[in-house]
Amino acid sequence: MKSGKYILGRVLGLIVLSIFIFQFSLSAQTTEQQQQFSYYWYAAKQAIDQERYADALALLEFCRAIKPNDGQTLTFLGVLYDGIGEKELALETFRQAFEADPRDQWYRYVYALLEQRTEEAQKTAVQAMEKAQKAAPKDEQIAEQLLRLYISDQQWKKAVKTQDKLDKIRGFDAMSALNRYRIYAMWGKPKQAIAAIDQYLEQDPSDVRFLLFRLELMEQTHAKSSDLRAMYERVLTMDPHNLMVLNNYAYHLATHGGDLKKAEQMSALTIREDPDNAVYLDTYGWIMHLQGQNELALFYLKRALQSANLTDTSRNEIEKHINSIK
Repeated sequence: MKSGKYILGRVLGLIVLSIFIFQFSLSAQTTEQQQQFSYYWYAAKQAIDQERYADALALLEFCRAIKPNDGQTLTFLGVLYDGIGEKELALETFRQAFEADPRDQWYRYVYALLEQRTEEAQKTAVQAMEKAQKAAPKDEQIAEQLLRLYISDQQWKKAVKTQDKLDKIRGFDAMSALNRYRIYAMWGKPKQAIAAIDQYLEQDPSDVRFLLFRLELMEQTHAKSSDLRAMYERVLTMDPHNLMVLNNYAYHLATHGGDLKKAEQMSALTIREDPDNAVYLDTYGWIMHLQGQNELALFYLKRALQSANLTDTSRNEIEKHINSIK
């Protein structure tokens, strides 16, 4: 099989003569040019789909001769170059397509940049999407892609402003709240993240996902014990078999002077359902210790240390509990 470069070199040699003949014989009438362009363009697209890259290249070059700045033609040329392994040529052609039509030809260019995985390419991708948004300020897909790039680049203020624009386009919904929660949580602003969640919970107070997001943030920010307990109860009312919530609630009661019998009952449910979970075993063991059953506590804590999926943080916590009992 001939290499992509061999095919490209051979075809390019024929294209120069072909285009000259084509341009010389082409009628000056705009209608005829458009008909010729449409014919070659769709024939090239079919050739790409069938992986007949040499044929497609010749056909697309005919199209470019008729319309040098047609963004879609340039994008298909870039796809062709990419298909035969000419990555740099593909990127440059995608760039030309984008410059010709930033509103509709951004996708290939931006993703070709992101594939390079360099800071410079990431920066260029952000700039390209900003230009695309200026060209199409009400395009939801462009705003979503720009939002992802801002989050990836940790440009939190710009990410929030872009989410504001998205909300104007489609209204405030679950995705809006989720995006704001993610942005503010990664930005280290849990109060703003909670506010975004609360705004959505006003619309749908029974959405367990967002109740769990809120509960997690409250745990991270060390909310008042009474507020946390109320939130645990609210979540468990809707999702009574959520093992993570049962475990965390039990541990909170155990470490904040709560009802140890209730904590024991909830913790027992978690290890019954997931008997090898080190975190659940650690919680149950510590509750046993607080009730004066140290032998039973050490039994469960040592079982926790034998867990196959034990993290370093969990191991340190379990060993701390064991040493405290001893």
